[in-house]
Amino acid sequence: MMNRLTVFTPTYNRAYILPDLYNSLCTQTCHDFEWLVVDDGSTDNTRELIDGWIKDGKINIRYIYQENAGKMMAHNKAVNEMLGRLFVCIDSDDYLCSKELLSDALLYWEEKNGDTTEQVCGMAMYNQYCCGAVPFSENVEQSQILDVGEHGFTEGMYFFKSEVLRKYLFPRFEDEKFVTETYIYDQIDREYKFLLFPYSGNVLKCRFQQDGYTTNYLKVLFSNPLGFRAYHNQCVEFRKRGWLKSVICYIALSIRVGCRGMLAEAADKKLTILLFPLGILKYFYDNYRLSHL
Repeated sequence: MMNRLTVFTPTYNRAYILPDLYNSLCTQTCHDFEWLVVDDGSTDNTRELIDGWIKDGKINIRYIYQENAGKMMAHNKAVNEMLGRLFVCIDSDDYLCSKELLSDALLYWEEKNGDTTEQVCGMAMYNQYCCGAVPFSENVEQSQILDVGEHGFTEGMYFFKSEVLRKYLFPRFEDEKFVTETYIYDQIDREYKFLLFPYSGNVLKCRFQQDGYTTNYLKVLFSNPLGFRAYHNQCVEFRKRGWLKSVICYIALSIRVGCRGMLAEAADKKLTILLFPLGILKYFYDNYRLSHL
């Protein structure tokens, strides 16, 4: 049976903090969702914890275990397995701030006819800036992901149409476990826009952990050079803001992975040749940063 919503949570050894998210889902006034947990090879008691919650039957939970392959492969697994018409990712160290949040989100989506609006791929549920340099744009109802900050929104949640998201899976690179989410967001931006939902309350409580991607950004970068190389080359292809810098990053990462096909695979071959000296300098600068981690 298809639910209105799939709430996806990738997790790895987060049994100590996962109950906060579980409890926030149990208290939602709307239960027309499945909680799809993809366990990326946990060695703690995550499986036993979730098995207990499944037996309790408070909410609809599906648990999938996979050998450790990284968050992005867990995402691909969830997208292929989801049963909801909409899909939202909530990380294992976050939890919902309001009991009505999912109900409010689905009600707004229905009011704006999200299901039947072809150019819309989903909904961005954002907190409004309380203050700051960017004023809130009251009359803007749709936006690309890249531009939501310009309309006065802070970080929140992305709800995707299932049929759209299935077209944008993360690539897999040998011996790597991470590709930035922006890689597929930029692809989606070229064809679709999001409905903007300026939520009046707080959306998520985010608690960055010491073992998380955000806290360990540089380590993640240097451990996944092929993924970041593909991202920067795509930025050049799409002429994304800052794409000239991405040419330099692409060169530096190509040197790091010993890629002989750097020029052949480059989105802009002329600029790759022209900026090659700067790419070498960035490579050595990155080595310096890596040695001081």
